[in-house]
Amino acid sequence: MDESNLSQHMEEMQKRLYMLFEETGSLVDPQVVELSQQIDHLVVKLQRRRMKHRRTSLLKNRASFSNSHLKNMT
Repeated sequence: MDESNLSQHMEEMQKRLYMLFEETGSLVDPQVVELSQQIDHLVVKLQRRRMKHRRTSLLKNRASFSNSHLKNMT
């Protein structure tokens, strides 16, 4: 699942969580806790993907800069 789909899925889960809380009236209801934990795991997954993407982009930019800098020196 790509980042856009994961974000959309997370938003849907958050809506379900809100509705479930409205139904149960409890933040400690087992269903509410379970869904909240699932959302937490999804948030961590998204953050890891974004961090990995950012690191990859930074490394590519650094390599590109180094290569162009070296060419200009010769």
